[in-house]
Amino acid sequence: MACLLLTAAPVASAAGRKPAAKPDTEKKTMTASVEEWKGQYGGPNEPGHILVTDEKGWKALASQVKLEGGPPDFAKSVVVAAFAGERPTGGFSASFDEPLVTGDDLIVRCRVQKPSTTAFVTQALTQPWKARVFRRPKGKVLVEFLPE
Repeated sequence: MACLLLTAAPVASAAGRKPAAKPDTEKKTMTASVEEWKGQYGGPNEPGHILVTDEKGWKALASQVKLEGGPPDFAKSVVVAAFAGERPTGGFSASFDEPLVTGDDLIVRCRVQKPSTTAFVTQALTQPWKARVFRRPKGKVLVEFLPE
């Protein structure tokens, strides 16, 4: 009888635990003064980008990809959103390379990252996207979409 009680105790204790929280990859993350957002769903079906320079553009982007939180200070910043387009599986992502400064202009370079050929991926249509805040330059912001 004592043996039965000992084996039942861990089961009861595990049953009382709350399940681990699901990681939320759709929300804003901050890393080393880089403010960015990313997600696997909600982007357009075609690859491309959007340059956001004001609150009106921010509201349109936030509505499309379901961003949470307030806009950055557009007097000092711009936002570039890169879209990978519709993809047949998970594992794809939009990413940014280091921006280039040429004179007063800022060149933002983005690309689509493919999953490894040996990676396990979800079998679902995705529309990966990523948005990042960049310091507003004195000149223009140019966006280059690099090949995959």
